[in-house]
Amino acid sequence: MRLKSKNLTGVVQPLSYVDKMLRQQGFHRSGGDSPPTYDVVIYDSATSTSYFLRIPTNYTSTTTGKGELTVKLGHPYLEAKFYMHATAEDKFVIPKEIREAAEHKLAEIADYLSRPAAQP
Repeated sequence: MRLKSKNLTGVVQPLSYVDKMLRQQGFHRSGGDSPPTYDVVIYDSATSTSYFLRIPTNYTSTTTGKGELTVKLGHPYLEAKFYMHATAEDKFVIPKEIREAAEHKLAEIADYLSRPAAQP
């Protein structure tokens, strides 16, 4: 499920700054040598279900004055860590509370990443 995050999608910052900030927020990096994707698990104790909040990135063609790679953040999305089997009548829907928690986390991250990288 794609999430709304106008302030985060499209942000361009040095990879080292994005990596450090997201890791401090509990995200894990995946992707190896390809553009990294960052994810964090959100656990819903009411349903005992875990969800991944994922933020993809893409390398940009620009570098910082120090020669660092920069990345552009893509559209964040939320998905169940494992999918439950649902009948046609009982579609699997991510609870509103989980979506809101993810959107609050994204707003917090956008606040950090909207600052110049020189001022973490």
